[in-house]
Amino acid sequence: MMTRSTIYRSMMAAALAAVVASPGFAQDSADLVYQVQDLLEEVRELRGIIESQQREIENLQRRQRDQYLDLDQRLQALASGGTVAVEAPAGAVDAPVERPRPGPEVVQELPPSADVPEVRAPIDARSEITPLNRPQTAEARDLGTPAEDEQAAYDLAFRALRETRYADAAEGFAAFLDRWPESALAPNAQYWMAEAYYVTRDFRTALGYFDDLLTRYPGSSKQGDALLKIGFSHFELRQWNEARAALEQVRSEFPNSTLARLAEGRLRDMRLAGHY
Repeated sequence: MMTRSTIYRSMMAAALAAVVASPGFAQDSADLVYQVQDLLEEVRELRGIIESQQREIENLQRRQRDQYLDLDQRLQALASGGTVAVEAPAGAVDAPVERPRPGPEVVQELPPSADVPEVRAPIDARSEITPLNRPQTAEARDLGTPAEDEQAAYDLAFRALRETRYADAAEGFAAFLDRWPESALAPNAQYWMAEAYYVTRDFRTALGYFDDLLTRYPGSSKQGDALLKIGFSHFELRQWNEARAALEQVRSEFPNSTLARLAEGRLRDMRLAGHY
């Protein structure tokens, strides 16, 4: 595979060869060499601008994801009447902090993660696709208040997720669910375990865990987020009918919400691409 420097040298060599081969047009050929050189300089500058913008976009996405994870933890604490633990700056003396203690029924409406499409105007056309086959009448499970060791294990896996150590996060949440499948934190652990696979583009694995969340923890606060990510995962896997069914279900079950607007944005993408 030719590098940019190799291509540059080849173009310059071709231009110089034209000078040698056509002495009668030496001035014109020399001008051509300078023009090629100027164009290549412009291309290099444009590449530098694009790479700089890509790095800036990646930094913005990383900050947005961190803010969302922090918001999830804070809302969980506030919904349970607990306090929000704040990390001390690096080098500060350790001080005791009170961990959030979620109640048996944590109800919260959170925005989906950073990996979401642009929100656009609603689609006028209505779907005739049958909704996904999942429990419709199951009641929310009454999960108990987590013990201190449960909270500590959850926090450890959540910290790995925030630090983008996705393999460690997935392993930590899986271990948490194996040990405390009935914990009040279990629905969140299930969701973030699936999210750890989603952000690393392992959409098939993520899809299975999002589906499990709807089956194992019906009525949880993560139900809408999981259903949206089911639609997104099917979309990434190019399973258009399943993606459309899930996203239409989000619009139907969570009208006038952020989740519904995000679903509408992805449905519009599908429609414009001819998959709707």
